[in-house]
Amino acid sequence: MTIQQAESILLTTEIKIALTHRFAFDTGTILRLDNYAMINIFDDGRYYIQGEDTEELIAAFSQIEEPWDPDSWTGEMPNHPASAAAQDNPRLPLAPPTIFPKPGPSKRFEF
Repeated sequence: MTIQQAESILLTTEIKIALTHRFAFDTGTILRLDNYAMINIFDDGRYYIQGEDTEELIAAFSQIEEPWDPDSWTGEMPNHPASAAAQDNPRLPLAPPTIFPKPGPSKRFEF
């Protein structure tokens, strides 16, 4: 499911989009609707409808694609490409060690 597909499905209903914004970790988009329901559309194609008065939404969206069921989720991310860094180098190099000053009095305070 894409945002454009969801918007076109919503045009067939009386429900309007009140607000659109991205998830906190930038993994998808939330469509907040004027009936206080929400449609969470993930970047990997999954979508989830939540809130009250969702029967009409579920019926309209299920004609195109079944919603994602979090209760049956096995943890796999469908259509989720691996990051470029993981493809190039599966073991990323460690950061250089931090060098701490030797314990003892600081020279700038010695007279």
